[in-house]
Amino acid sequence: IVRKKGRNLVSDPISNKGLAFPLSERDRLSVRGLVPPRILSIQEQERVIMDEYTRGWAARAEQEPEDEIIKSGVSPDNIRKWKVLQSVQDRNETLFYRILMDNFQDMAPIIYTPTVGWACSHFSQLYRRPRGMYFSHGDRGEMASMVYNWESDEVDAVVITDGSRILGLGDLGLGGLGISIGKLDLYVAAGGFHPRRVLPVVL
Repeated sequence: IVRKKGRNLVSDPISNKGLAFPLSERDRLSVRGLVPPRILSIQEQERVIMDEYTRGWAARAEQEPEDEIIKSGVSPDNIRKWKVLQSVQDRNETLFYRILMDNFQDMAPIIYTPTVGWACSHFSQLYRRPRGMYFSHGDRGEMASMVYNWESDEVDAVVITDGSRILGLGDLGLGGLGISIGKLDLYVAAGGFHPRRVLPVVL
């Protein structure tokens, strides 16, 4: 029996099933829109993690010298730094924003362009925690109720992407959410927005 709902549920490592929640559970447990709409079994999610475990994101970047993003100057070290910062943000947002504010000039190109372009194009391998809301074509007519799954009633800034034409990379679908997340991280660190009052969205 699961007693948690919404963000409390998807942030709980014991109860969270990632993308394995069927649609009926997503509605009942108020996680619809908080996780990508694709449903992947635990076994399918395991394959994604094992691919990352055996190959690794930095190794993948080194193996893709012809990738347009790598050719534009994003190095495996930039990707390593992005991953470190994402890990900090997942554990301690106060520390994340302190580090970002103290090192803004050096870190802005890591959390946003150009490095975030690589992260967006590899979103399915890098996805770990929900951060934002996902509205798919299957959510038509449900969006007004889904927005209540977001933990904050007060939102000052929403950055929305449809996942297309991302930094000249083309249609990245759900991967485009990384752009909304990165832009709002800049708004928080440089513009003074409260991290609880921003909402990244992908349509």
